[in-house]
Amino acid sequence: MNLKLKNILIENFKGIKQLVIDFQERTIISGQNATGKTTIMDSFTWLLFNKDSEGKTDFNIRPNDGQGVPIDNLVIKISATLEADGKEIVLTKTQEQNWVKKKGSEVSQFQGNINKYEINEIPKTEKDYKAYIDDLMNEELFKLITSPQAFTSLKWKDQRTILLKLVSEVTDRDVISSNEKFLALSERLKDFTVDDLTAKAKKALKELNKRQAELPARIDEASKGLIQADFTQSELLKLELENQIRSLEEQESNASKAGEVISGINNAIMQKQFDLSDLKRKANEKLVVQKREIQKRIDDANYAFSDAMRECERVEREIQQKDVLLESNRAFREALLKNHKEVQAMQIDSKDLCCPMCKQALPADQEGSKIAEFQANKLKSLEDIVKNGKQTASNIATMETEITALTQHLEKCKADKIEQNKRKTAAMEELAVLPQEVELQDNSEYQSLLAEIEQLENQVREMGTGSGYINQLRQKKESLVLELDKVKNILNGKENNQRVQDRITELQQEQRATSQQIANQEKDLFLLEEFIKAKMDLLSSRINAKFKLVSFRLFETQINGGYKETCECLVNGVPFSSLNTGHRVVAGLDIISALQGIYEVTAPIFIDNAESVNDFNIPDMDGQLILLKVSENNTLEVEA
Repeated sequence: MNLKLKNILIENFKGIKQLVIDFQERTIISGQNATGKTTIMDSFTWLLFNKDSEGKTDFNIRPNDGQGVPIDNLVIKISATLEADGKEIVLTKTQEQNWVKKKGSEVSQFQGNINKYEINEIPKTEKDYKAYIDDLMNEELFKLITSPQAFTSLKWKDQRTILLKLVSEVTDRDVISSNEKFLALSERLKDFTVDDLTAKAKKALKELNKRQAELPARIDEASKGLIQADFTQSELLKLELENQIRSLEEQESNASKAGEVISGINNAIMQKQFDLSDLKRKANEKLVVQKREIQKRIDDANYAFSDAMRECERVEREIQQKDVLLESNRAFREALLKNHKEVQAMQIDSKDLCCPMCKQALPADQEGSKIAEFQANKLKSLEDIVKNGKQTASNIATMETEITALTQHLEKCKADKIEQNKRKTAAMEELAVLPQEVELQDNSEYQSLLAEIEQLENQVREMGTGSGYINQLRQKKESLVLELDKVKNILNGKENNQRVQDRITELQQEQRATSQQIANQEKDLFLLEEFIKAKMDLLSSRINAKFKLVSFRLFETQINGGYKETCECLVNGVPFSSLNTGHRVVAGLDIISALQGIYEVTAPIFIDNAESVNDFNIPDMDGQLILLKVSENNTLEVEA
């Protein structure tokens, strides 16, 4: 597609009242700042896409008067003659204001703007017009190939996305073919991606390093399991301990026979104590029931007191709210009285009886109509004030009645609160005088059980418990058993030492094998990193081959040796951000030239701030060039 702009007609667009420009292959438009150079670009993009040259849709296109106020009732019109692959097209877009006079009103009100569209003088709907423009030229591509600043003003990720679409994908086979050292990866790359292999290698290396770091500690820990002992002396000690344990077991068996009788008496004492506790429990059941009933009265009074307190608080809040509302209504009533006096005193302004345009007195019929209208509005305002005053008075009376009723209810709640507190206090005093438990000193059954328990305890004391002696035997035996276990562990030392030594040898072999595996993984990871770099270099070279002047840095090396995606435009190695304005324009033109060749499309190129570029530095371009230059001219000048 070869799109050319032959001419453009601008009427009442921003600061341009009327302007016609005929464009050639190279057109220079010059003038001082604010004379309308950028406005020409804005008018063309507004005609096509309803946006200004920066892509904004919320910009103001209506001219302003000397005070900066938009001028109404002007028709804004842009009409351009284009040539698309040799076929001439006339596009026209106008904007009119929609003024509507509502029923009963003499003044029209603004209801928005209306855009109208024509293609070759044939009216079109907005939908059909947009569809025609979209078919003629993609908006995003149009912006990229008509402004040198468009591509470089995009976010770096968006720039990178566009660049990657310009070349075919770099495959793993392409990278393998570029260097034979990558042949070692060819089989694995059939089933996995480079990223998968890299992630797998890093994970394995991390686990191997962790294992390698743990192995010395594990070897040291295993070495601590070696036993140093005199095994002959341990055998003699084992025999002696076993004999002592057998002797203690015989002594414990003889002592246990007397202990069985003592154990029976102790069980009888325990049963008598259970009977005594049961007797106390039954004697205290009536007292517990009495205390529970009194406690219930305390709880009920407490709950009722809390309910009364909450009701008092609620009623007090409601009274406060209604007091505030009452004062608000009283103030509003005073304001209505004042407003009634002010409206009653209102007189028609003599200016309203004059023509707003020529300031002369209105004809008698119109003057009478104005006076009648004023009187009617005044009467209506007075009626509204009286109506509101009556309603406000009614509201005041209602609220005063409600406040009186609430105040009475509040006093009742306070009295209820006092009454519940008295009930609670009386019940608590009644509970305080009750004993903790029933006295059983005069109960014959209770005294009989106490006597029986005392008699049994005397029998145990007379016989001697024997339990202390048996416990001493058992404790001594347990001590000897523990010592015997230690001796047995020492005697097992020969076999234990061999097992420990075998384990140490196994860990040392694992340590050597792990070191070799780490070296293999590091070598593999280095090869994968070299592969990624080669792939990135190949991709970068393919993209940069599309441009004559500029190049792009698509990857940057990180501190850890990895690579991070980026997109930075360079000119002879100098970053675009460091270029002066003229070199940035030339770089932008080089990008446009490449995009035009790739997409096989051309469109008018607008070069803003073209005065910063020497004419001989501007490269030959396939499309039209429209140079917008700042000059000392007070008005726009067009040179073909």
